[in-house]
Amino acid sequence: MPNNFKNKRILFIGPIFHNYHTLIKEKMEFLGASVDFYPERDYGLKFKVINNFFKKHVYKLQNNHYESILQNSKNEDYDYLFVIRGYMLPDNFINKFLQSNSKAKTIMYQWDSNQTNPFSTVAGLFDQVYSFDFKDCQDIPFLKYLPLFYTDDLIPYMEKKSVVVHDFFFMGWCFPERYKAVVSFREFAITNNYKLKAFLYMPFSSYLKEILKGNFLDRSIVSFTPMNRTEYLSILSKSKVMVDVSNPRQTGLAMRVIESLAIDVKVLTNNLNLKQDELIKNSESICFFSENNVYIDNKFIRDMPSKSTSRLMLSMEDWLKQIFFDQHDEA
Repeated sequence: MPNNFKNKRILFIGPIFHNYHTLIKEKMEFLGASVDFYPERDYGLKFKVINNFFKKHVYKLQNNHYESILQNSKNEDYDYLFVIRGYMLPDNFINKFLQSNSKAKTIMYQWDSNQTNPFSTVAGLFDQVYSFDFKDCQDIPFLKYLPLFYTDDLIPYMEKKSVVVHDFFFMGWCFPERYKAVVSFREFAITNNYKLKAFLYMPFSSYLKEILKGNFLDRSIVSFTPMNRTEYLSILSKSKVMVDVSNPRQTGLAMRVIESLAIDVKVLTNNLNLKQDELIKNSESICFFSENNVYIDNKFIRDMPSKSTSRLMLSMEDWLKQIFFDQHDEA
């Protein structure tokens, strides 16, 4: 696929989530584009106060936020508008953008589900819309399915396999279904003499809410501090199997699934929707389980896959090129 980013000007709007926005911007610039990034919302105290205590004013706040983006970029001549997620993007934003950038292509990518972050009404105004979510791609006709990517910091782990320390690795945000699954899975691991590394992150404020409800969570599983990226990749690379208990509000491949397969770590998941991806469905490195009745064939844990699974996943560069140039005219 040719590199058509050279000399392209891109207005990029997206969430500030870990450092993915920075990595995506830097990758497009490395490929030759000039990129202006704006966050999809204000990440300061003002937004937090209004969102928590004056919810009805959030819409006005977001209108003003996107209007400021238009004002700050009105003298630019963009080739592309690239929006990831676009929290509460106003319906009139696209038309106003195109008034100053009439030849620009507009592209949206969704790494949240429509249920989590409603986007279906405004998405129809874009030239192309991609989503990682299987159900949304079935329910919304103009959506094109495209899974997420792995980042360049995984490449060293792809080139050199670490010594295995853990049979299973369980990591993610803590929500009731996932916590229950970890507790159940821990019993299975102990009974069958498997080594399990379990880590669930929960903000302290959320933990206090659970305590007030009478839910006393096991602190050996739950942490108030997120696991840093270096530690996460180190543990993942030393694990046989990543256990994925998916968010019930989403159906696509979670980033931890993609990162595991990229470095040839097997994946055990309760997300049956993944069978809709033929490459995933036919992979020897994916196994499905029920968190209500945990059973895993020892053969899946013991045997190495005959083929590398890194080829199933998109690098960030390939992901970007597929989004931008799979459907557009050559530069």
